[in-house]
Amino acid sequence: MMEFQAVVMAAGTASRMREVTSGIPKCLLPIGNVPLIASCLNILKKAGFSEALIIVRENEKTKIQTAVEKFNMKLDFVAIPKNEDWGTGDSLRYIKDKIKSHVIILSCDIISDFSLKKMLNYHHSRSSSLTVLLVPFLKSLKDAEVPGSKKKCKFERDIIAMNSEKKLILINSEADFEETVPFKLNILEQNSEVKVHSNFMDSHVYIIRKDLVDFIIVNEHISTLKGEFLPAAVKKQFQGRKFHKPHPCDAQLGCDLNENFNLKNIAIDLTTSKCSTKTEELICFAYIDKKCFCTRVNTVVAFADINKKISKNFSLMGVEYVKSHQFLKSQVDADSVLGENCELLTKSSVKQTSMGSNCKLDEKAKITNSIIMDNVIFGKGCVIQNCIICSGVVFEDNCSLKNSIIGPDQTIQTLTKLNNEILHGSDSLMEI
Repeated sequence: MMEFQAVVMAAGTASRMREVTSGIPKCLLPIGNVPLIASCLNILKKAGFSEALIIVRENEKTKIQTAVEKFNMKLDFVAIPKNEDWGTGDSLRYIKDKIKSHVIILSCDIISDFSLKKMLNYHHSRSSSLTVLLVPFLKSLKDAEVPGSKKKCKFERDIIAMNSEKKLILINSEADFEETVPFKLNILEQNSEVKVHSNFMDSHVYIIRKDLVDFIIVNEHISTLKGEFLPAAVKKQFQGRKFHKPHPCDAQLGCDLNENFNLKNIAIDLTTSKCSTKTEELICFAYIDKKCFCTRVNTVVAFADINKKISKNFSLMGVEYVKSHQFLKSQVDADSVLGENCELLTKSSVKQTSMGSNCKLDEKAKITNSIIMDNVIFGKGCVIQNCIICSGVVFEDNCSLKNSIIGPDQTIQTLTKLNNEILHGSDSLMEI
């Protein structure tokens, strides 16, 4: 795969997941008992890649390097300054001296069984400049219970327009629009059919031609790939070769043809009598995989949801889960995943739960439908339901928690009862 370089974006601050990432880099969040970034590396390995550039934050580099040592790949870790609030475009610009060819960009939070090799073949066959992986949005996330909150999680849709050949006409977040989606007349004149979709998710997997990478590098105003680069590249297809050169039709938005479409009726077909089949030097395509499993672990609800499914999809992480534990006087069901060196005492139980390493359950402790990170200790008679417990937490006896999140390194005192609460620190208890 010398023609392409793989770049994994793992320097995000996980601003929408701070309840569970205060003590751990986002890319190392446990999925089962495997770090999240493993799935991304597995996607690359299955496509034939043996090396990758990993962009991380300076203060997290050593911890991430140590966590992925066992993966048989040549990984070049590049650390960005820890205090910089950079987007993905800024990060790519920072490693410009290492970019020698076309690139494949993957977000570290993707978990999927899609075939990158098939996507690369698709990209080649269409002489594409930019190819974006689109997958159906996981409907299960809309109704999933969110630990630590009584509210349903809000999800932002992507608004994506394509022609009949899957050429991208528009790709933006729903928040970029108000009630309508604007189209310019010259775009409709160049495409006999345009369909607009709101049920696909941009998976943050991009194949980008080298000249477009160079465009990102020289245009320092492009901070993010998703929010700024993608719309600019897609728009450029209908303009001149140079990005700053306006198209003659660009200034003319008002015309007799209806160019604005209500988001309530987003799935539509548009036709015009003026159709041209013009070959563009710059062309952007969507690669759509409707059959694959794909999720992005970029919210607490997505993190909780994938952990509930991982026992049946462990191969997505690129490792094999071997149930080597024997707990003769306790119960662990088939839907649970336990890490190494866990200890379960008499009449304790673990059901529908992902548990990390070095955890201990005292007598009659019961854990159900939860995520337990490393080094967590449960006292006698503790009952935990639908919770996320971060590393290093110690529960004293007879605690009862439901739908709550406990931050790292806390001590929960005897007889504590919590419901729909988030415990960030020893003196911070916040009800949502």
